[in-house]
Amino acid sequence: MSIPFRSGDESLPGNLLLGNQTTGGVLALQGIYRSLPLLHGGSGCAEAIRTVMSRHFREPVSIQNISIQDADVILGVNNAVCEALRHAISGDNPDVIAIIGTSLTVAAREDLEGITRRYLDENLQAFEDKLLLTLSLPDDEGSMESGYAQVVQAVIEEILRSRPKALPKKHRNRINLLPGPHLTPGDVMELKEIIASFGMEVIVLPDLSSSLTGHLLTGHTALSRGGVPLDYLKEMLGSGFTVAVGRCMEPSAKLLRKELNIPYRVFQGITGLQETDDFFQFLLELSGNEVQVKYRWQRQFLLDCMLDTCSTFRGKRIVAALEADHLRSLSQWLSEVGVKSFEPVVSSPLSAQIHDRRILEQEPAQAADLWVGSSYSESMAEERGIPFIPFGFPVFNRFGSSFQVSVGYRGTAELLNYFGNVLMNGREIFR
Repeated sequence: MSIPFRSGDESLPGNLLLGNQTTGGVLALQGIYRSLPLLHGGSGCAEAIRTVMSRHFREPVSIQNISIQDADVILGVNNAVCEALRHAISGDNPDVIAIIGTSLTVAAREDLEGITRRYLDENLQAFEDKLLLTLSLPDDEGSMESGYAQVVQAVIEEILRSRPKALPKKHRNRINLLPGPHLTPGDVMELKEIIASFGMEVIVLPDLSSSLTGHLLTGHTALSRGGVPLDYLKEMLGSGFTVAVGRCMEPSAKLLRKELNIPYRVFQGITGLQETDDFFQFLLELSGNEVQVKYRWQRQFLLDCMLDTCSTFRGKRIVAALEADHLRSLSQWLSEVGVKSFEPVVSSPLSAQIHDRRILEQEPAQAADLWVGSSYSESMAEERGIPFIPFGFPVFNRFGSSFQVSVGYRGTAELLNYFGNVLMNGREIFR
């Protein structure tokens, strides 16, 4: 992934318009109750991620730093990591601890996994009912999606490793939901409600809908205040089906199928008429229950919105700076409403499947009718005089980003009206 500059052939590693791999890993851990990410990197790394995430979600974020000092590069970080683990257990006593290595960890060639394994072997009793994860998520490679997906897979691997020998009893009416990082907490809540309306139980990993959606709790804790509890998370081994939303979550779903023979299905984003129809049909067949009347009404409303806005979308060119799964989801939905072209303006390994274009090329950005992306790309849209919609992560200058719903019939209708209003009125809509 690189952003080429006109002035030379050198390219900058990473993608400055998107979140990085380390942030994705920290985000996933916010959806697990009483979790604590310990970031091993330079002084201030954790604070930088905390600031970005807090500005987007407007909620406290659980994260701490194991700072690499000059002496650590020579003498090693064994003592610093062990001391951080001792402090975490004796002070906050989290249910899930994740030691996350960054680019600086890789540069220093530190064996975090070996250090944590030795510490765990020496303190087995302290971790008897906890999860201790060690991950390498260097921020100069991968993407927010890859970091998020690696954490989810690591959690599942650890739960599988510690499971009892006897296979758990299968519950046909229980679904594992693995939402990708492109879904907001509001999206996750909407999907939980839809699944529950078919009389089915749902276990979400990670569950940001109960973590980063607002708390009026008093006091302070360094741990995540919401998310799925660890004891409930272990029940996902007995679920009858897994639904992965976004391709980045498929490896985790495959792991559950391989180890426990739990079938799975992948949805791009459950946005748009066709995929929402497919999702409801899937739930109808799986549960044997009928679709509730309110969702039939929402579908009719969506069809009416598509008729109302079709002339606004027809023939338009839209560009976006988003993660790969988010791009796929929007591309699929926009193709239903007559958009002439939808193309990424950032380079990523996966976005090549939707005609990848790079950020500083004249075409298609200069001729676009609408720019969709995070707050990092807003100034670039303004420079080109293109109407801009803040979308994805992070969004700094809008309230309620984490409550936005873009899934299901209701969420798709809201997106239609939102995008349609900006296309019709241009930049005037925010003045």
